[in-house]
Amino acid sequence: MFTGWCQMLKGAQVTMKIHDDGVFQVAGGLAEKPRRRRADCLSADGSASKPRSGDDPDGGQTFGTFMKLPVSSFPVKRAMLAGAVWLLSSTAVLSSDDEEKKTAEKPPVTADRALGSDLPSWASLAGEFRVRYEGRRALGYRQGNDDGYGLIRTRLDLGITPASWLKFGFQGQDANAPGIRDVPNIGVFRDGFDLRQAYAQIGSERSPVMLTVGRQVLAYGDQRLVGALNWTNTSRAFDAVKLQFRGEGARVDVFSAQVVQNDPAVRINRSMEGNNLHGVYGAIENVLPGSTLEPYLLLRSTRSVVNELNQRGDLNRYTMGLRAWAKGLGPWDYNLALVRQWGDIADAVIDAWGYYAELGYSIDAESSPRLYVHYNFGSGDEDGSDGRVGGFDNLYPTAHFLYGYNDLVGWRNLRNIRLGAEFKPHPKFGLQFDFHSFWLATGNDALYNVSGVLSVAPPPGGATDLKVGNELDAVFTVPVSKAVSLSGGIGYMIPGPFLKANTPGNGNTFTYLVASYKF
Repeated sequence: MFTGWCQMLKGAQVTMKIHDDGVFQVAGGLAEKPRRRRADCLSADGSASKPRSGDDPDGGQTFGTFMKLPVSSFPVKRAMLAGAVWLLSSTAVLSSDDEEKKTAEKPPVTADRALGSDLPSWASLAGEFRVRYEGRRALGYRQGNDDGYGLIRTRLDLGITPASWLKFGFQGQDANAPGIRDVPNIGVFRDGFDLRQAYAQIGSERSPVMLTVGRQVLAYGDQRLVGALNWTNTSRAFDAVKLQFRGEGARVDVFSAQVVQNDPAVRINRSMEGNNLHGVYGAIENVLPGSTLEPYLLLRSTRSVVNELNQRGDLNRYTMGLRAWAKGLGPWDYNLALVRQWGDIADAVIDAWGYYAELGYSIDAESSPRLYVHYNFGSGDEDGSDGRVGGFDNLYPTAHFLYGYNDLVGWRNLRNIRLGAEFKPHPKFGLQFDFHSFWLATGNDALYNVSGVLSVAPPPGGATDLKVGNELDAVFTVPVSKAVSLSGGIGYMIPGPFLKANTPGNGNTFTYLVASYKF
């Protein structure tokens, strides 16, 4: 039996069960005393302690079952459980708005607060528990090729600060993916308890100079080129040395790093020797009124790779760019960048570029609506046999939400228009709607997914119709409290002429539900 429970409002409690006979049951009851309004749902392995017969987990009396539904498969069970958690919790949050106006919200229960005086002043303890269900239909644009699975992640953070100028940070992470297929990139979804971060930091955030050495997160700009990839279950970290210089209205980071490979087959993940990322990244405020300029130069170097001419040698790819962004310019905001890449892969010359432009407009009205339009371009390779590599590489990005939630398209050989709107019908309920239209930059190159991996090859002689398709996305967010958040969404890719001609041509659907608790 799979059991989970959530505490609701004013002493009410809901119990959810999925029995071995395939029946999904939701029951409710009243506790003997009021409870905190908090969602404590599911342990790290997806289970919870079993209540005593006739009682709720805290001793209150149940008043019976009010929902029973038959279910069949394990992924469906998880989906229904996640959906029930969201429906019950979000209903409670939305209906409690008047009470919150009368009573200030209590501080979230964190590890620091729980230990209180038992925790030394020079130490900090925190963590996160996140559970997500994902459903994918028509993988590879093939009807019936579906998958559904859970993603469960637990993080524990320990900080030690023996002096104001010295800090040691550690983060352990356990990531599981119950129900997922045995896919080649399983390290993105599953990795046993491992050391995600372990670093020493000399200097503070207010120091003019700060040095960070060890396993750490690197995230720059809007993370289109270097990011933590926190959306995925295992995310990303680097073994790096980073030196940061700060001045009034300016900052420069100089770093040398190797990306850590998430591998469930090894006890402690290691970085790949010879796969290096070096960089200088700056940020200068108010060069333009209210704006920030971010110039940068990055070098990705990798040993022993094979180029398009089947020659083996080293990769040296330089990426130079300038990003400009601003928020709060009256109702307007913008974000734009121009990026140039050059270098060599063995004896093949790299000549690639990309850019993007975003413009947003916030309306001063109830529900705080904001409208936006984006355009993204990443060059493709015009000729795969001329020894000149024209395909843009977005390095180590966090790109999940940028080019459609289905993750079918990435920033390479791409022209993309995005139209969207976001608003808040309730202070604790946000909605976002996106429309994407995708084209290939050149018909002689392939379609690449969000990770930069070839997804759909072009036909011999190249594609004549460059239209890939359109994607519709709808996303909701429910910030239950400072510690608890819920979200979910759906995306649907409508195949265009290119996909219909080079794949089975069926529409692809992605759905997800997420619950996160930070402590």
